[in-house]
Formats: sequence, C-alpha cells, structure tokens
Amino acid sequence: MSLAAETRAAVRARPWLLQALRAGVVNYAAAAESLDVDGDTDSIATALRRFADDLEPAETAERDVVVRMRSGVGLAGVDVAADDSESLDLDAGAEALLSVGEEAVVTADGSLTAIVVDGEVDASALTAVVGRLRAENVLVDAAGVAGDELVVVVPRSDGASALRTVEDALASVSEL
Repeated sequence: MSLAAETRAAVRARPWLLQALRAGVVNYAAAAESLDVDGDTDSIATALRRFADDLEPAETAERDVVVRMRSGVGLAGVDVAADDSESLDLDAGAEALLSVGEEAVVTADGSLTAIVVDGEVDASALTAVVGRLRAENVLVDAAGVAGDELVVVVPRSDGASALRTVEDALASVSEL
C-alpha cells in the first residue's frame, strides 16, 4: 500500500479528522504525527494536504425539523426477538417512542427527558447531536434515529439545556 493510500485509510478510521480536513482546520504536521503510518512526518503531512484538496468542503445543510421535549420518560426492556411493541409490557397510559438496542424509550412517570426531533434527520444529524451533547457534558442515556424521527434521552435536569443544544447542533450539521 502506498503512503498516500495508507494515510487516507488512517484518516478514514478517524471520522473526526476527516471532518476537520473537510472543514480546513487541520495542522497537517500535528495530524501526521498522530497517525500510525510508516513514513516521515513531512511526507505524511503532504499526503494529508493532497487528500484534503480532493475532498468536498464541508457545507451546512438546512434541515426542516421540529424539536420538542417530553419529560417523564423512562427506559423499558424490549424482547428483541419479538416483532411488535406488545412485548414491551407497558403500564396503562404509557406509550413507546422508539426502540434503541434492547431498550425502548417510553412515556411514563420516569426520571428522564426525551428530546424528539421530527423531520429531515439521518445518521449525520444523530452524530452531530450526540457529539454536541457530549461536548456540553450532557449524559445521553439512549439515542436513535429511525425514519424521520430522532430521539435523544437525557436526565430530566438536563432537559432544557439539551433541547437548546440539539436545536443548535441541527442548525449546523455538515453533510458527510
């Protein structure tokens, strides 16, 4: 494998670095030193510059979304072998919002808050939202995207700030 190919593979293994290259905010020498690529730093930095030149620049996409908050939700176990929501064993009046792994986000008298986004959402929107919440030190108990709905579950005490953070994150999501 050539040095250029090895450098590109190392960058693709670090999506944050790929995003930084697309945004044009990389110190090439520092990035070259951080990669586990055989070669001298200057050659790797040159390969990074050439790779960045070949990438489409990061552009912010306008998204048509509605963001709302639902307090008092909880997580309930899901029988992943079952095909329907009847396997949730919900209390009367409880409603399932979204299944995430082996957990379902349900409305009930829980201690969590769900930030629910309806509209133009996808995996890049989920990545941006979770990354921004992490940067704000907001614990994410569950998150998922399905169809045109994205749900992030946070502690109730973080609900209002999480709502603002999600709105801000979706206003500046770059297309990947």
